[in-house]
Amino acid sequence: MSAAISQVYADAHGLSRDEWRVLAATGEAEAQPTRAIAEQTGLDKVAISRAASSLEDRGLIRRTEDRADRRIKILRLTPAGADALEEIERQVRDRETYLLQALSAEERATLEGAIEKLCRQAEALILEREEAAEESAPFPAHRFELLTRRRGPLAHAAE
Repeated sequence: MSAAISQVYADAHGLSRDEWRVLAATGEAEAQPTRAIAEQTGLDKVAISRAASSLEDRGLIRRTEDRADRRIKILRLTPAGADALEEIERQVRDRETYLLQALSAEERATLEGAIEKLCRQAEALILEREEAAEESAPFPAHRFELLTRRRGPLAHAAE
């Protein structure tokens, strides 16, 4: 399945997997900070930077600095990038339609239901991990509140 879809962005458009993911994530909004792209794609900063450089060299995106914080890079699709994204998405939908023709209506409904269940389960797992990470943080906010209640308000004044 993945190979059938990757043929669209890799073979037909010469994009790597990471470039495709960055291009698609950039197209989700008018302007995307790289932090948002990392959240959407699961790519690290280095992979995003490399993909963005390649996409920028090809004229598909434009990178600018955030006015408030120059360390933050903002990505925007160029008109050529928007056209490429639209074309790739159309081709992917066509392939998806072709692939799903192998299933009956009942099988497609079963598949969609199974995928929805898996997505809900994955979201619960991610949320559980995030909550566990917050609990194991070196000094979570709720522990600070407990500490300040135990020590009293004057303890802070001495620090």
